[in-house]
Amino acid sequence: MKKLLWILLAAMSIFAGCEKTGIYSTSTSPKTPPPPEPKSRFYAYRDNLLIGGYVYAMEGFEGKRPAIIFCTGLDASYAATEPYAIAAADLGYISCCFDFCGGLDNNMTSLSGGKKPDNSVLTELLDLDAVYKVISAREDVDPDNIIVMGGSQGGLVAALYAARHPSDVRALGLLFPAFNLPDLVRNGVRDKIGDVNLNLIPDAFFPQEFEGHKFYKKYLVDAMTLYPFEEIDAFKGPVLIIHGDTDTIVPYSVSEQAAEIYDTAQYYLIPGQGHGFDAAGTAKAIEYLEDFLSDLIPDQA
Repeated sequence: MKKLLWILLAAMSIFAGCEKTGIYSTSTSPKTPPPPEPKSRFYAYRDNLLIGGYVYAMEGFEGKRPAIIFCTGLDASYAATEPYAIAAADLGYISCCFDFCGGLDNNMTSLSGGKKPDNSVLTELLDLDAVYKVISAREDVDPDNIIVMGGSQGGLVAALYAARHPSDVRALGLLFPAFNLPDLVRNGVRDKIGDVNLNLIPDAFFPQEFEGHKFYKKYLVDAMTLYPFEEIDAFKGPVLIIHGDTDTIVPYSVSEQAAEIYDTAQYYLIPGQGHGFDAAGTAKAIEYLEDFLSDLIPDQA
């Protein structure tokens, strides 16, 4: 019943389109204060850019609590990670999901500032660091127990962050992580533009379209500098990896390779799921996540 309430509240917040009023209807009588909101807005800043997101915190848990920060994928909003944030919050975690600066197409509404031409995997790493600092400074968060998790490109960002800040990350969660993205960019640029130095090409030549997405110069230049499999082993903590066996964008062999690199990886392959899970796949992935989080900090669940 508690999880059903969470899901209904999440759905209301997504479809109501009323960010300023939160998840409760504005018709609530002023004489009857609304119950405490389990979902609340939070803000961080990076280079004067606003980073907006939501924190999910269930009542009934005492003291400092573990936290988990979710990173969304390419051209995706925070809502893509919200079901996982709700599941973690139900276990007593302080959950957080947010929009990356410039991470959405211009015709999509974002909680964060920034422009698409200025976005890249490297700027998203900076966004994640800014969010991490805000979440870790909360009075109700145990800074020694912060997990980062992401899907697709967000998984790549989370993994790189854990590798570059290993002492700050308690554990890592990955959903169909796009470790092959830099290679896809390198191959795509070579096929479409040629074997050239992108820095020498005028900005007016961009964006270029690959696989239905528009990419700007900074994104491509930064992506081509990344070799994730050469650095992710710097993170030695627990890792959860979940992938679908019909994923054609990020083949599950990518996650198999990552699972071999990490020292303590739990790897799960979900049959019939592609790049981005359907309702049944999401439910199964949440089961794996709940088991992972419960085992990670047993006293919390």
